[in-house]
Amino acid sequence: MFIRGAAHGWVAVAGLAACGMGLAVTEGVNVPFPQGYRHWVYIHSMMVDAKSQAFGKQPCEKPCVGGIFHFYANELGLEGYRTGKFPDGAVLADELLEIRQPAAGVSFDGPRRGVGVMVRDSQRYKDTGGWGFGAFDGASQVQSLDADGQKACFACHAAKKDHSYVFTDFHE
Repeated sequence: MFIRGAAHGWVAVAGLAACGMGLAVTEGVNVPFPQGYRHWVYIHSMMVDAKSQAFGKQPCEKPCVGGIFHFYANELGLEGYRTGKFPDGAVLADELLEIRQPAAGVSFDGPRRGVGVMVRDSQRYKDTGGWGFGAFDGASQVQSLDADGQKACFACHAAKKDHSYVFTDFHE
């Protein structure tokens, strides 16, 4: 999915998709904010430190020591993880939260840096492998990914065509 890039966008880290941010939304490619994603099935987490490109545009400042990605799937997304084939209606989401360390050895999650989303609709998104890609800065629920950004996401995810264009795995 997505993490904040150094120059002007979401970049690939640990096999995640490269997506442009801060771009106007183009009609027909809008992917909605994944309402209620924190109540979906938790897939896994990934930690990045403050030196990661995920913090390049808005430098992580003390007491921030990095960030944590939490990955989620709706029920159809979970079906896709289990069967290897993601049906239409599957939605995968990740959120990046800062990690704050106000005292040595104690860490807490901080503000949300962004949310990335993939929506499976084989007809609407047929030009991008059946997946629509979205990205949302900070606490915003307004997509900031345009058609070129979606193509950039798909170009990265194309490397995982044999895995339904999905980088993450679910371990029960």
